[in-house]
Amino acid sequence: MKRRVRIVQQILQEKGFYNGAIDGIAGPVTMHGLAQIEGIDSRLPKTRQVTTFIQMEANERGIDAGPVDGLWGPQTNAAFDELAYLVENGVRQPPWRPDEMTVSNPNGWPVQYSPAFYEFYGDRDSQLTMLNFPYEMRLSWDLRQKCRRTQCHERVADSLGRILQNVKEIYGEEDIKQLHLDHFSGCFNNRLMRNGTSWSMHSWGIALDFDHKRNALRWGRERAAFAHPDYNDWWKCWEEEGWISLGRKRNFDWMHVQAARLPE
Repeated sequence: MKRRVRIVQQILQEKGFYNGAIDGIAGPVTMHGLAQIEGIDSRLPKTRQVTTFIQMEANERGIDAGPVDGLWGPQTNAAFDELAYLVENGVRQPPWRPDEMTVSNPNGWPVQYSPAFYEFYGDRDSQLTMLNFPYEMRLSWDLRQKCRRTQCHERVADSLGRILQNVKEIYGEEDIKQLHLDHFSGCFNNRLMRNGTSWSMHSWGIALDFDHKRNALRWGRERAAFAHPDYNDWWKCWEEEGWISLGRKRNFDWMHVQAARLPE
């Protein structure tokens, strides 16, 4: 909700109806600005007013948000992603071309299953260490269970710690919860790949999964939550350290990220 209000505040400011802080808080000044817009019913709850304005603005800018009814559904959510990108960057979101995506490799992660891979990481289920999370996680299959640390390979621990600390600093704990970046689905797990005969990257403790319920294994960009622009900074944190997202590179298994390169 906070990001939605920030975008609304930016647009209202552009139109001359808001002169307060861009803070994501739907306070009296923000709601007064919305009340100046024709078509906004100030008797509705704040969330309905904000949603109505987002739908109106998206449609006006050529982004199909569907009916202007103040109800948040999949079409409105997709339209908001496009609208937010446009407001924040001044241009429409570029088409997604995974084959053109280049991820730097500052830590020298090897190609999975290559001779260099086995030399770099050693045997499965070895050289493991415990890493404390910089913010509290919850187990994605049982959100009542809190998780404060995980077991990972010692060669990725420093990089992983930097990544999650950057996520905390960029998003803050409120947005981390809102975006389910605290829904942890596991790291080390000495097992075969699902429906496969090769050992999973989890067997070396060099892969992590997040928010598996909204990023199912076979879901592509049109369904996976982590494909939305809200998560661009999330992926930037990982990719600056050379970690590879199967979703970003191959458009499946968007929950998964690993410290190993994919074969060309």
